[in-house]
Amino acid sequence: MPADSQRLRQLLHQKIEQLEPTKLSLLNRIMLRLEAEELAENLDVPFDEDRRQGRLANERVQEIISKVRAEHPYC
Repeated sequence: MPADSQRLRQLLHQKIEQLEPTKLSLLNRIMLRLEAEELAENLDVPFDEDRRQGRLANERVQEIISKVRAEHPYC
């Protein structure tokens, strides 16, 4: 499998090099979306644990939001 992933990486690099400049922005947005989805998946487990421990109860979240808004009125 590593050989296949290495070949795929090379193929993707070649395709990126041949892309029209106008398509690079779209590709960048797609990559950012993938990164955001991966980050969200990685955060699910810790957030679920925080919810179980009561750290993310609605009252606590509202308390934190109020504190931040008081400290940063421009938000």
